[in-house]
Amino acid sequence: MNSLSQLPTRLTIIVCIGILLSALVPSNGQLDIIVSLLTLVLIVMLLREDFGQEMRSWMMLALGTYAIGVLADIIDEIPELNNHWLVDSTDDIFMHIGVFLICFCFIKLIHQRRDLIGKLHSQITLARKLESKLSRQAYEDHLTGLFNRRALFRQFDKMAINQQRGILAYIDIDNFKHVNDYFGHRNGDEILCEIAKLLLHTAPTGSKIYRIGGDEFVVLLPSEDPHPCQIWINQLYEISDPLRTEYRIDLSVGLSPYYPGNLSDPDAILAKADRAMYQEKLNKQLTP
Repeated sequence: MNSLSQLPTRLTIIVCIGILLSALVPSNGQLDIIVSLLTLVLIVMLLREDFGQEMRSWMMLALGTYAIGVLADIIDEIPELNNHWLVDSTDDIFMHIGVFLICFCFIKLIHQRRDLIGKLHSQITLARKLESKLSRQAYEDHLTGLFNRRALFRQFDKMAINQQRGILAYIDIDNFKHVNDYFGHRNGDEILCEIAKLLLHTAPTGSKIYRIGGDEFVVLLPSEDPHPCQIWINQLYEISDPLRTEYRIDLSVGLSPYYPGNLSDPDAILAKADRAMYQEKLNKQLTP
């Protein structure tokens, strides 16, 4: 036997209309007995619903009270007990009390469901905040706040799908080990954060900036034109000059274009930019 909540809506409407129409059918009380028995069946089915442990006792009391009223109404149809004062006075009373208690139980259930929905919304909000926090931890560099290497390769996948073009700039801090050895790791961390700020401040609009290693950064420039890229590099050198002079460091930059034909192999793009960066570093060492 299915519970009431599992009955088709159309069938439920038909049953209710049938019970209402029964009042228009002349009978000698026999139809009333059928309707009362049908009501008892519905009560039994209602007890099969999951009301929760807290409300089950209240619901059983409510339905039990209503069932007593229905039974009294059935007994009232027996000729020998017809017009008996006890039966006449109890059937409607118990049925009214039962209806009141059923309404009371359903109102309590509605409030419980609202509280439960509110708690679920709170849990969902907390879960989304946790998911967002974990996502930031997974794709952000905790020191500088820039995107990390994992986020870079994720961006390569997106660019491959959208068939984007541009230039990848691979940036390395020269003599960074010297900073950690002579100025301490704390100053080294401050320099990394400062370089990250300079990149964010100077990078052309639409660029994406990543810290992919200890002192290595990557900037994805959306333009294929090397001229504005070189202007940006010159600006970066100029604005970072006081920091580079104070700590005796330098910046080496290697460039590599990316386009739909090579975005499927991001390692090759990085390797090409890395070789260009090391060539620039070597040229500085050879220059007197």
